[in-house]
Amino acid sequence: MKKTVVLTWLCSLCLFSLSSQAGTWQQEPDARLQLHQLGLELALADVHPAITQRWQRAVLADTASETADDELWLALSAFWREWSAMDFEARQYLRTRKLSLVASAEERERLLQAAGSDPQAGDRQALVNKLVPGFGDYHSLKIQLARLLAMADEPWPAIAGATLRPGDEAAAVLLLRKRLQRLGDMPAGEPGLHPELFDEPLAQAVKAFQARHGLTTDGVVGKRTYAWLDTTPRVRAQLLMRSMLRTLIGDSLPPSYMLVNIPEYRLRLYQEQVMVLESDVIVGRNSRKTPIMYSQITNVVVNPPWNVPRSILQKDIVPKLYRDPGYIERMGFEVIDSAGNVVSGEEWQYVLYMENRFPFRLRQKPGSNNALGSWKFHLPNNDAIYLHDTPARGLFSRNSRALSSGCVRVENAEQLAEWLLSANWSREGLAKLKSSKRTRWLKVQDPLPVYMVYWRGWLAGSELPQFRDDIYKFDRTLSDPFKSSLAKDQMSLSGRASASL
Repeated sequence: MKKTVVLTWLCSLCLFSLSSQAGTWQQEPDARLQLHQLGLELALADVHPAITQRWQRAVLADTASETADDELWLALSAFWREWSAMDFEARQYLRTRKLSLVASAEERERLLQAAGSDPQAGDRQALVNKLVPGFGDYHSLKIQLARLLAMADEPWPAIAGATLRPGDEAAAVLLLRKRLQRLGDMPAGEPGLHPELFDEPLAQAVKAFQARHGLTTDGVVGKRTYAWLDTTPRVRAQLLMRSMLRTLIGDSLPPSYMLVNIPEYRLRLYQEQVMVLESDVIVGRNSRKTPIMYSQITNVVVNPPWNVPRSILQKDIVPKLYRDPGYIERMGFEVIDSAGNVVSGEEWQYVLYMENRFPFRLRQKPGSNNALGSWKFHLPNNDAIYLHDTPARGLFSRNSRALSSGCVRVENAEQLAEWLLSANWSREGLAKLKSSKRTRWLKVQDPLPVYMVYWRGWLAGSELPQFRDDIYKFDRTLSDPFKSSLAKDQMSLSGRASASL
């Protein structure tokens, strides 16, 4: 252990010695600025305490510090090397805080070579360029981060209070108007003769704000709208960066694939990188989360029966049977014993009511009441999770749709089935199968990759970023990289961060 510490110290000493004799980071200011920017991005995402600390040291140095910049580059290089070895689920959950960020011998050698070269050769710039992540629109990301961080040091008092509706007149309306202007959802300018009146332009701005936060677009400012209005610009920057990291789901994507964004309650199907189908979905509630996962749709089941999971049977259905014995027949269930035989109503009722137990399985026959609707999309996985249709169409009108027991209900299930089976089945043929009420398993010619992701923020072209609620509390604890024991002047730290973007 002591030998490792000594070698690390010697390497750092060599780096410092070389940099003092040849080119320095200060002689390549563009490379240094970009290095600090890349450190800031990962510090905002709160992916690893060591990266945050090294970024703080590099940015806070009163005079340019070669050692701090070198150590920041080594930490970033080690992070992306470790990231490339992480699987899909680990990336979505951002399981990075315990990564070993020990620089490899090759990384240290590359840094030594850059330190010993002519500054005009741009070797440090080449080193930094290799660290730029492959975000879809990196330029737009930098613009949005700069905008948010520029607001971060301004006062951001909470404005949450009584519910406000269009037509109201109160002092709180002026605060609402100013907050929406600062966030960019309402044009800046004087409010006119009645600044405290909740007028139509303000109502439209509220609706725009609600839409980009996944809220009910009714123009009414209640608890959930206030919560997002009071979310600070710095926290917004952190959520955006964490979500952008999650978009790096792999080194490459297949020609056709499906994304299910859990907190957005949205499904998108891509063919040759072009979106060909979009649908609202219902996902698992917090107590029965839809898991982040990768799988493939291998089969479409037409008129599927529903084999009720044991957990749902015991927690949800059996308690109902004590109050409503007719529930089973009314909902089209069959009671099945361990041998696979159908159990009569007289038998299961005796066991339930007289012996106070229910050692049976439940299977719901295809039909209008079937919980899976007319279509089930089979995904091989260990959690018995799949996508399916639903007869409860009214639930899709809700803006918060974490309502299921883990599986994903698809509003446009029939269109999805037609697309998946188009190689072998016509729309008319599938309609005939559906109307028969008979169960059929149909193989998908080319299994469709499915990524269930957790993206709470994303870029929307030239518009303001989109944000969504943290329905599973994955981002409930975030460390603020600007609150540092190293920093005596927080304004200075934020100012340098904004400048680097």
